[in-house]
Amino acid sequence: MTSRAAASFPIIQALPAAVTDSLEPDSRPQFLSEADCRDIATRITRLARAEKPTLIWIHSTWRGNVRWARNLINTSGEVRQNYLNISTYTNQPLGEWISWLTSNAITDAALVAAVRQEERLHWGAKSFHQDIVTHMQSEPLPAALPHMFSEATYQLDADHRAETAIQLAQSSAEAGMLSAGYISVSAHSMALMTSWGFSRYFQYTWAQYSVTVRDPKGTGSGWAGMDGHDWSAINGTKLTATALDKCLTSRNPVAIEPGRYTTILEPQAVCDFVSSLIGWFDRPGEEMHKEEPFNKLASARGELDSCPYLPSIHAVAKLGERVVDERLTFSADPMDPALAFPPFNTSDELTAVQGFTTVYHPITWIKNGVLQALSYDRWYAACLMGTGHGIGSDGAFRIDVSGTLSSIEEMIATTKRGLIVTRFSMLGSLHSSSLLQRGYTRDGLWLIENGKISKPVKNMVMTESILFALNNIDQLGTPQRAFNPPKESWDRPDDLPAPVIVPPLKIRDFSFTALVDAI
Repeated sequence: MTSRAAASFPIIQALPAAVTDSLEPDSRPQFLSEADCRDIATRITRLARAEKPTLIWIHSTWRGNVRWARNLINTSGEVRQNYLNISTYTNQPLGEWISWLTSNAITDAALVAAVRQEERLHWGAKSFHQDIVTHMQSEPLPAALPHMFSEATYQLDADHRAETAIQLAQSSAEAGMLSAGYISVSAHSMALMTSWGFSRYFQYTWAQYSVTVRDPKGTGSGWAGMDGHDWSAINGTKLTATALDKCLTSRNPVAIEPGRYTTILEPQAVCDFVSSLIGWFDRPGEEMHKEEPFNKLASARGELDSCPYLPSIHAVAKLGERVVDERLTFSADPMDPALAFPPFNTSDELTAVQGFTTVYHPITWIKNGVLQALSYDRWYAACLMGTGHGIGSDGAFRIDVSGTLSSIEEMIATTKRGLIVTRFSMLGSLHSSSLLQRGYTRDGLWLIENGKISKPVKNMVMTESILFALNNIDQLGTPQRAFNPPKESWDRPDDLPAPVIVPPLKIRDFSFTALVDAI
C-alpha cells in the first residue's frame, strides 16, 4: 500500500527535522504519517539511554462525526488524538524487566518528560520469564498489504457531514416520523518502531452510518446501518429508506406467546447472534500467560485439564468434528477485498512491550461445518507449538455458504408460521460450552403466516445456543456485509475494525422465552 507520505524509508539512523509544533491545529495533517512516526521514534531513541533497547508504539487518529435526533442535528465534532507508548527492557538476574509509559503529547518537551518518567518507572517494573523474550521475534508482514485508505472517507469534512445528515433526515420528517442517526468517519495510522531499527506502519480509514426511525407515538421502530473503510460504498439513502419502512410496518405490534418458532434472521441479526462464536475459536487469554507455567499450557495438544483459563477449551475437544451445518464455512483474511481489515495489531500489552506485533493470517476455522483450526496468539504458538503464528483475526470474520441460496422473500414464502428478526441487542453468554446466549429483539419483529408477513409483534427475549441454531438451518441466503463498527473510546484509540459478512438464515425451532414491553 502506498503511504500518503514518502513511499519508503531507511532504518532509523539520523534525526530528521522535528514535527513542527507551531502550526495551527487545523493546518496540521489529520493523523501522523510514516515520516512523522519515524521522526518521533528517532527523537525518543536519541533521548533514551543507549543500554536500554526501546520500543515506540504509536496510534494516531482523526475522527469526525455528526449526530442527529428527532430529525435535527444536535452534535457535530472532530477529535485528533495521538497515543504513544514507550517501552524498555534489559536483562536482570531474575529474568527480563520491562516497563512502559503512555502519553498523548509529541512535542520535544513532552517527549523528554515521558522518556525520563519511563526510566524512573523502569526500576519498579514487572518481571516476565526469560523464555518469553527468547521466543518472541518480530514476524514479517506479507509483501502485499490490504488497501484500506479511502479519500471519500478522509475528505468528508464537517460541512459535508452536516449536509448529508440533513438530507438523510428529510425522508423521515416528510413521512411524519422521527429519525436519529450517526455518521462517523475516521483516519488512523499505527506504527511500531524500535531503537534497533525494526519498523512497522499501516494506515486506514473507517466510516459508519446507522439510523433509527420511530413513530412519534412510540408504537414502531426501524433501524439500518453499515460500516466499512470507504464512505462512498455506504448507501445512506437506501439504509434510511429501509429503517423508515421497518418503522412504518412495525407500528402497533401485538403480543404472541413465547416459544420455539421457525425464525428468519436478517444478516444483521445473524451478525449479532453468532459474533461470539469467533471467541470460541480464540487464543488463550492473558490470565493463562500470567498464572500457568509453560509445561502445563498444553491444551492444543489435548491436555485440557491443565488449562482452566482457556476460552476455547470446549472447541479444542471438537477439532475435526462437524459442529455446524455442513453448508457453512467460517473464515477470515485481511487481504480479502470484501472483508479487508488491518493486517496486524500492536494494542496487546504483551505484544507492545515484547517488541513484536500480532500479525493476522488467513484462517478457516470451520470448513463445510467441520471445525478444523483455532486461533492462537504468538506467545502461545511460539512457546508451546513451535510455530511463529496462529492468529486469524481480532473479531473480523465471514460466513460463506454452499448449496441452494434463497432470498429473504423466498424464505418468507416457504414459512407456514414463524418470525422474522431485524437484529438483536444486549446479548450475553449463559453457558460457554453450548454457546447459549440471551438477548432482545429490536427494531422490527414480524409474524409470518402462510407464507406472508401478517402482523408486527412485540419484542421478545431470545435464549438460544449458537451451536443448536446453526445445526437447524432450513434455508440460507447470499452473504452480505453487516454492521459491526469498532468501539469509539477516548482512552482506547486502538480498537481495530472487525468487519463481518454473513448470510440471512432460516432456522427451525429458534427459542424465544419472554415478551419485552418495549419498542
